Amino acid sequence: MPKQPDIATRATVVALKAYTSKSSHEIATITNLSISAVNKIYARAIERGFEVNHNNIQDAFVQDAQRTGRPTKQDQPTTTTILSKVRLDRYGREKSCADLAGELSKEGIIISAATIWRILKNAGLRKTKPTRKPGLTKKMKADRLAWCLEHQAWTLDDWKNVIWSDETSVILLHRRGSYRVWRSKDEAFVRSCIRERWKGACEFMFWGCFTYDKKGPYHCWKPETAQEKRESEQEIEQLNCEIEPILKADWELETQMRRVNLRRQPAGKRPIWKFNQKTGKLGRGRKGGIDWYRYQKLILIPKLLPFAKECAIQRPNTLVQEDKAPAHSHYIQQRVFDAAKVNRLIWCGNSPDLNPIEPAWPWLKRVTTKKGAPKSRQEAYIAWQAAWREMPQEKIQRWIERIPTHIKKIIELDGGNEYKEGRL
Repeated sequence: MPKQPDIATRATVVALKAYTSKSSHEIATITNLSISAVNKIYARAIERGFEVNHNNIQDAFVQDAQRTGRPTKQDQPTTTTILSKVRLDRYGREKSCADLAGELSKEGIIISAATIWRILKNAGLRKTKPTRKPGLTKKMKADRLAWCLEHQAWTLDDWKNVIWSDETSVILLHRRGSYRVWRSKDEAFVRSCIRERWKGACEFMFWGCFTYDKKGPYHCWKPETAQEKRESEQEIEQLNCEIEPILKADWELETQMRRVNLRRQPAGKRPIWKFNQKTGKLGRGRKGGIDWYRYQKLILIPKLLPFAKECAIQRPNTLVQEDKAPAHSHYIQQRVFDAAKVNRLIWCGNSPDLNPIEPAWPWLKRVTTKKGAPKSRQEAYIAWQAAWREMPQEKIQRWIERIPTHIKKIIELDGGNEYKEGRL
């Protein structure tokens, strides 16, 4: 339905028609109306008492006539009620137009689902996928806020000193992002229009690190062999022999200080040293996967710490950023950092929006699957290693430059993450 001309446009039509020599065709071109609409507007003004010899064009001559038929349901009160129901909470956002029509009928407002759809569309709303963000508890928000307040004074030069590291899971036979194919209605089951879905598609983990100045080493995690597991048991047993005397001495000193009491001696038997997991004995979980041992053996000692020392030559205040994953937060890892004289920057929990290495993962997943998802581990290893090497350093720098802006936004939201990531 064409949009009705407003009162100013109709007054312009009458004035041009009455006081100029322009034709209806010319007036229609000027006002962006049809010729028939121009003639109807002028004829209606004459019927209502307009005379050419009067210079005054009253509103009554050009006002829109009262329409016949059923009154519109799209009035302001109904629109306000519908929008308030939709915007009330997450469940209101998920309701269908039919659900909203049913609720309104119980309140005495009889309206169809189609009319509700038009009201929502006119208000600029459309049904789309929800924005995905990590869930945050009150404690997580408080920790995020405290962390951001602690680092809000950091400049971009401070963030340039940080080595950003993380890992991501790669699912084989899975293509990143939504995509479409061109086909006709009867080509739905043509071979080239089908994308297979496989059961039990395996995955592996990819680890990488970078700084503002350069990309660091990377690693594709491969399944641990039986031989490697046996060797790890021997190495851990040797480590336990080395650290037990140190941990026992610390335990005895702490126990002695706790039992010292100037008024009376504490009751009960004197504690006896037992070397177990609670007192610091090293061991590996039964689940396997990436634990403290494999992370230390394959990444921390051979790759990450040497890269940190290399970066410290140009940037003496180099820090290694790590999250609180169990493989990173194990107490033995801090001893390794201390021995290497490398400092860590522990990241606040559940905060991928702050970490500049997080945007690298979707970028890499798009690049490695743009010509189709890898069909084997070896093919995926090669694709991911090549994509990491080709990742532009300028893109990494832009990700790091966002951090001060994100910190400011999180402080404004009291630790929340209800904002658009990227350049704000």
